[in-house]
Formats: sequence, structure tokens, C-alpha cells
Amino acid sequence: MNESVEALILSQSDYRDHDVLIRVMTQEYGILGFIAAGARKMTSKNAGSILPYTKAEIQFDYKEGKTLFRLKTARTRELWRSMHEDLGRSSAAAVAAELCLGMADESGASTREEYRYLDTAFRKINEGMNPVTVLALYMSDLMKLFGIEPDVDECVRCGETTVHAISVKDGGFLCAQHAEEAGVHPSSVTELRRFRLLVKGGLDQIEIIEKAGGAKPSDLEILAEMLKLHAGLELRSFAFFKRFCAIE
Repeated sequence: MNESVEALILSQSDYRDHDVLIRVMTQEYGILGFIAAGARKMTSKNAGSILPYTKAEIQFDYKEGKTLFRLKTARTRELWRSMHEDLGRSSAAAVAAELCLGMADESGASTREEYRYLDTAFRKINEGMNPVTVLALYMSDLMKLFGIEPDVDECVRCGETTVHAISVKDGGFLCAQHAEEAGVHPSSVTELRRFRLLVKGGLDQIEIIEKAGGAKPSDLEILAEMLKLHAGLELRSFAFFKRFCAIE
């Protein structure tokens, strides 16, 4: 069945002779893979439309149950030029794309929300918004979508509402007693309030959150560590982003 879908290009790799293999995020089917025949040839009409971190309209023959297809044609919908030309923004986009690949629910559930979150993240990065804040809010949105968001209303262990620390292992806030027992370094009131705002907010509120100070590298680091521990997702692209942006 001939199908045309809007897709966010997540990755591209060489695949036999002059072909490439791309992975994309779609609203209708979640993550799909495509073999783009001849895309590495100078004469390819599809090459410019399947660059990573690009939005394209893709035509292919859909068959239920398959996740890898042969690409017919691709047409650029949005190139997001600033994101491609700036290495810092490109490195942030790589983290967002890898996060989508790692978290995407390939069963089809919630794929429209996953697509919307990534589309928004790419747009905000391209617009020049602080990539640390964009990525922190994108992580927060996905963690809420998949039910693994940090508990920032009370102590994770006892329910005490007066909190003193953020625990990666416990997945949220700890009171003074349990922070001491866990050996977790206390956080300032400002740090706790900022982290709570990031978790409770999302990309739709990024302008408001940026006016309030946005995310700090430490917030992003905590969220990434939580994803690693509680979702088994280690973002390889995050290491380069941290080095490039001097987060470490």
C-alpha cells in the first residue's frame, strides 16, 4: 500500500554500495527504518531530504508488521538550517534524537505525543534557545509520558513534604533524615525549586521556564542519570554534548 508520512529523521548510516539506512520518527507508526537506494550518489534526489534532524515527507509501500522499508521518495518539509550549521545545536539535536530512539514505544501507543515533543525540541534548538533547558524539558516530558518522572512533591521514602536533596537512585526528593541515611548531598532551596519546576513543566512552557532562569547543567545531568538508572538508557551522544558545552 502506497503511504506518505511526515517523518523526523533521527539517524543515517551507510548501507551497502551507495545506499543509506535511516531511522525516523512518525506520528502514525512510531520508529521506522528505511533503505534509501543510491542516496550516496551525487545524482540522488533524496539525499538532501534525509539528513539527520530534518523533517521530511516520505513515500513508501507500507506493510503491517514490518519496521524496515524501501524508501521511494523524500521531500524536505523543514531543514532547520541553524541547527545543522551550529555544532553546539547539532550536538543537542543528536541527544534528542538518540533519546527518542531509546524511549520510543514501537507498539504505536503515544507516538503522536512522542513526535510532538521531538518536533518541538528540534524547533526550539533551531531557534537558539538554551539547549540545556530544551533537553532537560524534553527529558522531563518523555519521562512523564512513560511514567518514570521523578517524584518532586515529597520525600520518596516517607512522604515528608519538607525536602533537602535530590536522589538519582530513589528517583526524586528526600527529606533531611533520608538524605543523610542515603549519603546524598543536600541541595539548596533554589536548586530544589528549579528542579521541581523542570519536572512539573515541559517544552510547552519553555519560555516561562527560561524567564525563571531555565535549567542548569546539573539538572540535565541528574535527569540523564535517572534515565540511565531507571530506564536503562545511556545516551552516548550526551558525552560529546557535555564536552562541547563544557558541562563537565
